[in-house]
Amino acid sequence: MSADLTGILLSFQPDSPDVEKRRDYDVKARNFASQLSNISASHWSKGIDTEQDVLTILNPAVNSIAYAFALRHRLAAVVEKRNVPDILQPGGALWNQLVLFLETADPVQLRYVGKEWRSLVEWTESIARACGSPSLAIAPMRSAMTRLDPTTGTFTSIHLIFVQLCLETRSYAAAEPILDNYIHTLPTKVPNVVRENLEYSVPCADVVSSGEYMHLNSGHTDKVSLADIQEYYVLGAMAYLGVRQFKKAQHFLEHVLVAPTSSTANGFMLEAYKKWVLVTCLVDGKMGSVPRTANGNAIKTIKFASKAYEALAEAYEELHNMSKLKAQVKMGAEMWAEDGNTGLVTELVNSQMRSYVSRLSQTYSAIPVSNIANHLGAPADQIGQYIETLIREGHLNARLEETDKSNAGVVLRFYLDPTQGPLAKSEKQQQQALFEQTLRTNTLAEQVKDADYRLTLTKEYMENQKRLNKRQGQGGDAMDTAWEDSIDPEEDIMIDLH
Repeated sequence: MSADLTGILLSFQPDSPDVEKRRDYDVKARNFASQLSNISASHWSKGIDTEQDVLTILNPAVNSIAYAFALRHRLAAVVEKRNVPDILQPGGALWNQLVLFLETADPVQLRYVGKEWRSLVEWTESIARACGSPSLAIAPMRSAMTRLDPTTGTFTSIHLIFVQLCLETRSYAAAEPILDNYIHTLPTKVPNVVRENLEYSVPCADVVSSGEYMHLNSGHTDKVSLADIQEYYVLGAMAYLGVRQFKKAQHFLEHVLVAPTSSTANGFMLEAYKKWVLVTCLVDGKMGSVPRTANGNAIKTIKFASKAYEALAEAYEELHNMSKLKAQVKMGAEMWAEDGNTGLVTELVNSQMRSYVSRLSQTYSAIPVSNIANHLGAPADQIGQYIETLIREGHLNARLEETDKSNAGVVLRFYLDPTQGPLAKSEKQQQQALFEQTLRTNTLAEQVKDADYRLTLTKEYMENQKRLNKRQGQGGDAMDTAWEDSIDPEEDIMIDLH
C-alpha cells in the first residue's frame, strides 16, 4: 500500500483535539467517508498478506470507518458465487478479521458507514450459509447489531435476516437478546429535517433514539414493508415458543394482529391468529379477546378461517371434560400438522392437565393421587411422576407424601402459605423482581416519550393536525383514515406461508 493511501486512511483520528465538538466530528467523518468512497477498488488490494496490508495497518476498533471500507472491498474481491475460499471460511484469516470488526468496531464511527456495515453483516450470513454452517453467523450478526444500536430498537432489514437465521437453525435462545428489546422506531425515508441542523442531531451526538442516525438514507437498512415487520414478529413469537416463553410469544403475535392495515387480512395475520388462540389459552387459561386496536374487518376474516382453533380453545376451557379436548385434537390432527402447530396443540393438552391439577389447590389442601388419576384416565404411578415434574419445574407449590391413612397411598399436599414450599420467595427476591420491572418500565417510558416527540415533527402529523383543525372549525367529527394511503397495495394480499 502506498504511503499516500496510508496517510489518507489514517487521516481521521476520532480522539484528535480538532474533532472534540460534535459538529466538527460530524463534518470530518462525513468528508472522510466520502473521500474513501472515491478510492478505486484496485488500491484496496495492494500489499495483501504483507506488512503493508491495509487490514494489518488499520485497527478495527480505532479506524473503524477506514476498516469498514477496506474490509468490504477485500470481501468483494475474494467472494465467489459457487465456492468460498479457505481464507474466508469460518476460521480463515479474512473471516476472523470480519468477525473482529463486527465485535469491536467503534459504535459512533459505524453511524457513518451504513452501506458498508450492512454489506458486511449480510455477507457474514451468506458466507456462513455457503459453508454449510449458517448458525456460525448468528453471534457475529448479533454483535454487529448491538454494537451499532445497544437497544436494537430501530427496526432494520437486518432484524428480519437475523431472526430468519435463528429459526432456520433452531437457535431460539440465541435470538432472545434481540427479541427482548422493544422496537421503538421504524426507519424513515429521510432524517428528521426539523432536527438535522441542530448541534445534538448529528449522527455522532448522544441521542435518545437510534432512529436519529439509522434511517433509509444512512444505508444501515434496506427498505422495510409492513409484511417484513409482521414476519419478524411471527418468527420472533415462534422463537419464544421454542424456549417456552409463552407470554412473550403472545405479545409478539398481538403485534401482528394490531398492525395497521386495510380491511383485508394477510397470511401473517392468519398464522398469527391461529397461534395466538393457542398461546393465549396457555397464558390466560382461556382464549380471551383480540386487542381492540386490531382491524375489525380483517379479524372477522381470519376468525372465519380459524373456527377449528376456536373450537379447540372452547374445549380447553372445560377443565373437567378432558375427553372433549382430546376428541377435538384428534379430529383436527391433519390441520395442526399442516399449520405447523402440532407441538402447540400437544402443549395445550398438557396445559389442561396441569391446570386441572393446579386448580385443585383452590378446593383441597391435600388429595390422593389415585383420585386425580381416575379423573384423568391414567395409571396412578404415571400421574405421580407427572406431578413430580410439575413441582420440579415450578408449576405447583406442593409436595407428594406417602401415607397409610385410609389406604390413600400417595397424597398431593399443597402449600397454602406462599412463603413456604418450593416456590417461596424471600422478601429480598421480591424486591429485586420489583426493581427489575420498574427499570424495564422506565426504559420503555423514555422510548415512548421520544417516539411521541418525533411523531409531532413529522409531515404526516402536521397535515393531520390541519385536517382536524379544519373539521373542528366546520363542526365535523369524521374518522381520519389518512394512514391507509401509506400502505402499499401488495401488503394487503394473502401471503402463502407454507
